[in-house]
Amino acid sequence: MDFEQSLISFKENLLYTPETGIYLDTTKTDSSTRVIKVSQMVINDLRKYKVWQMERQLVMGDRWTDTGFVFTNFETGKPLNPDSFSKKFIDFIKAHQDDLPYVSVHSMRHTNATLMISSHVAITTVAARLGHANTATTAKIYAHAIKSADEAAAETLEDLLNPNDSTNTA
Repeated sequence: MDFEQSLISFKENLLYTPETGIYLDTTKTDSSTRVIKVSQMVINDLRKYKVWQMERQLVMGDRWTDTGFVFTNFETGKPLNPDSFSKKFIDFIKAHQDDLPYVSVHSMRHTNATLMISSHVAITTVAARLGHANTATTAKIYAHAIKSADEAAAETLEDLLNPNDSTNTA
């Protein structure tokens, strides 16, 4: 993580098996190893979290293991089981089911990609941020979003080329 440049690096995967426990492994593909730029809001939130984490480390003293991970067990500093966040997220959604639709953590990845595409972010950029080896993978998975973005682009072009057309409903 580079706070000054607002960059997050994805270099390894944290995995869990009952036999091995929690362990680090290489990313799924070479393109999964990547660095992405994030907003200042994200960096500010991560800085606040880092301060909280350092405070926890002081409270826990020698019971704390400094692993360098961003998200850790708040009592030990050790890596979280990768399934823990997903489970807690699902529990949160269920507890607020009157206010929130059911979504999984992975569906937020799809929402992120769809929002980028609908905002006319280049498919090459979306693919790179998702860690896809090529744009064909991204295009196949997000064809629905690309079609909607294409329709919006056609309407925008119509508005630009024909601004005074009263039949133009966009």
